[in-house]
Amino acid sequence: MKKLIKKFLYEALILKVDKPNNKLIVQSNEPDAKKASQETFRNKEALKANGFKWVNNFWTTDINNFETAKETLSKINKSSEFVGKLEELQDFVENSEDFQGKSNLMDKINMYISDLANATDDRAVSAELKKYFDFFARFRGHSFYNTMLIWIQNPNATKVAGFRQWQDKFNRRVVKGAKSIMIFAPMFSKKDKTDDIEDDGSIDKSALSTIPVRFRPVNVFDIADTEPMNEKGEVPKTPEWFTESEPTERTKELFSYVKEAAEDMGIKITMGDAKAGEKGYSAGDHINMSSSVDGAGELSTLIHEFAHELMHWKKTSLFYQGDDVKFDSAIKELQAESVAYTVMKHYDLPVQHQPTYIALWKGNKEKILANIRVISEVAKFIIDAIDKVAERKQIDENLYL
Repeated sequence: MKKLIKKFLYEALILKVDKPNNKLIVQSNEPDAKKASQETFRNKEALKANGFKWVNNFWTTDINNFETAKETLSKINKSSEFVGKLEELQDFVENSEDFQGKSNLMDKINMYISDLANATDDRAVSAELKKYFDFFARFRGHSFYNTMLIWIQNPNATKVAGFRQWQDKFNRRVVKGAKSIMIFAPMFSKKDKTDDIEDDGSIDKSALSTIPVRFRPVNVFDIADTEPMNEKGEVPKTPEWFTESEPTERTKELFSYVKEAAEDMGIKITMGDAKAGEKGYSAGDHINMSSSVDGAGELSTLIHEFAHELMHWKKTSLFYQGDDVKFDSAIKELQAESVAYTVMKHYDLPVQHQPTYIALWKGNKEKILANIRVISEVAKFIIDAIDKVAERKQIDENLYL
């Protein structure tokens, strides 16, 4: 029985008092750092639901929330009584070497983000990206029904236009034998006439009535079924947003650290084929990495998806950004890629592709700087997590020397 009690107390979560900040801190009695981290994060939902917040690498709550905290840990520890004891934390000396190090880290992080913001704006106005944006901006959007019709008839279609549109507007011709796609085009009447006019995207909208008088079936063709008539009809090459690279000992090492840091938080990491050409994806406590990416690109992708896990899942993210961000793909990608840039920059690894990627998501300097706080916080969290794993690995290696 004594052994059983000892084991139970040994694994329990306990509260400590942070008097200078009037906070209660949750810690694990488990001496193994990795197991202690897993013990804490395994119960993150219960802690969040009862007023605890993740601050400076600890779950904390206001000191006045003692009774609720005690009851919460009692339930977590599956005990009717509060397990553990309150301990005094040593006074935190603000001018200590550790504090100065953290302050300098945040200064560097903010500098990296500012550099990224400037680079993204420069990339967005580059001739390559402007040509790409200008070309594809000429394609009009389609209604839900027409989008579904296009998909049903040609699931691989990307950009469609009518036979004459391809010639007159894009300097491209439909290739012989190409199969058309049927959609419904709105028919409008001129404000000063009663004749019906098909809106093919080239008509001055001010000359038309605002409400279509009817719809009629028309044929369109996918861009893959066209060819250029002259130089103006050349399709701009999609900008290379990702730089492939050969793995190095450094990228392999850091990849293993990031992977372990994510797994410490209960995030499952899998290696599987891409579903739609993606380098990886975040699925809420699950990250899948594609086998098509390697080296610094693989590391950057894992950090990017780790950032999504930390920010964009309502039920599990420590830095959840709210429902407004949840449904804004562009902002989510800007945040995650900015975090990846910052962490990669911190470890002096290649970061050339990030500004282009963010620009392709309509990101710019203003948007990046508007998100600087959360980017900084999440980047620091990941850097600290990587360094902790690295330190743990070093200690383990020294034990066997």
